[in-house]
Amino acid sequence: MRQLHIITYLGVLMMVLSLTACSGCEGKEEGEVPKMESVILSGIKQKADLVTTEVRVRKLAIYDSSKHEKFELKDPSTWKYGERKCIVPVDVTIKYGYDLRGLTTDDVKLTDDSTAVVILLPEAKVIDSGYEAKVDEKSVVRMSSGLRDKISHEEVDRLMEKTYRAVMEEDFTEIVGKDIEHNAQVVFASIVKSLGMENVEVIVHRKEEWRQ
Repeated sequence: MRQLHIITYLGVLMMVLSLTACSGCEGKEEGEVPKMESVILSGIKQKADLVTTEVRVRKLAIYDSSKHEKFELKDPSTWKYGERKCIVPVDVTIKYGYDLRGLTTDDVKLTDDSTAVVILLPEAKVIDSGYEAKVDEKSVVRMSSGLRDKISHEEVDRLMEKTYRAVMEEDFTEIVGKDIEHNAQVVFASIVKSLGMENVEVIVHRKEEWRQ
């Protein structure tokens, strides 16, 4: 069972830019006014990793020593002697975004009439991830038959870590990919607007799609 929630970080990503001295602009020679593409790129690269979308996944970690195909808690009388069972809810948080350090002026394209700017982005990636290690004991189900002890706290911790690793092997970008791109577009639009380009449309594309 899995619950998937999408949270966008737009407020925290609105960067206050000071671009009057564009020391990081590419292709600028002494005394030369930098191209607008370079100015936009400089503003974008002030944040190397752009986190745009957060995914929260709830997974039920299940331990069953009996090797039964179905985890059964309703009828303990069917268990064999010495079996141990445990269910633990694990809440995993994954933050997706882009590594902007590799962007160049070739990835920022201003139209001839300056009505739109296209920003070519790399593949979205996991920027940060983790899980809530402190679990509400009331939500943990530990059961055992015979004289065996119930699952210990240490075993629960190992079970949660194993479940976290299993979640991280899944790819959620197909589910939230459009949200990641959209949120990045909103942030980039605020940067462009801060440069005085009020009526310029900001479009984001993946590099691979643009070159096809």
